[in-house]
Amino acid sequence: MSNLALRALSAVVALPLVAALVLWVAPLGFGLFVLLVAGLALHECAAIMLPGTTPGFRAMIVALGVGLTAGLYFAPGLVFPWTLAALTATAAVVLFDPGEIPAAGTRLAGAVYSVFYVGGLAAPLGLLQRDAPHGRAWVLLAVAVTFGNDTGAYFAGKAFGRHKLYPKVSPAKSVEGAVGGMVASLGIMFALRATLAPWLTATDCLAVALPAGVLGPIGDLVESLMKRAAGVKDSGHLIPGHGGMLDRIDALLFVSAWVYVYAQHLK
Repeated sequence: MSNLALRALSAVVALPLVAALVLWVAPLGFGLFVLLVAGLALHECAAIMLPGTTPGFRAMIVALGVGLTAGLYFAPGLVFPWTLAALTATAAVVLFDPGEIPAAGTRLAGAVYSVFYVGGLAAPLGLLQRDAPHGRAWVLLAVAVTFGNDTGAYFAGKAFGRHKLYPKVSPAKSVEGAVGGMVASLGIMFALRATLAPWLTATDCLAVALPAGVLGPIGDLVESLMKRAAGVKDSGHLIPGHGGMLDRIDALLFVSAWVYVYAQHLK
């Protein structure tokens, strides 16, 4: 089976399950799902950012990252104390298991980055579903515009790609693909406004689609930079055709954070 067919099959199986959790009447169900996804992505992130460390060390980093996600989800009003606690605890874990001292700074940076990159950015998706007006719809919109951007960029790049977007980090991505992804994001938002979400305004569509068309590729490229630095192709092999969990949500982490800020604080 081709990689494209595997990607499509995985999406057909996974997306209805995710949508069911998002729409489930009890918000906690989706909140717990977010914690599970954060744990899986953190496991992969720690393996990339902290090579050569013991499984026990990486398990503590995963626990701290998931703990940060849980703290932000269950008590978002304590964001500053949760941040201080996560930073202090992560630094303490590295302090008592620094490895080779000349490389301890790199270990500390990788540990802190992993905790906040995944643990911090995973929380907005659960908060968006539970707290924002039309929260469930906003989550589905964030997922749709992110994956639509990715799909549009893929096919536009295949058909028209001539100019490399950032060859040092991701040789396959093109400027034409990025434009195609942006057009797909805009098309999806306005199509949903015309059909399933009439409460969206034209401003809403532009305020979500345009930043998503930039933030999604940035999230993708950030993870590509991590993998290229570590010398790995995929973050894992959990999802057929997509690689690991982090490979699948790298763009969504950035997009959902923006959608949460917009829907909850700016709209």
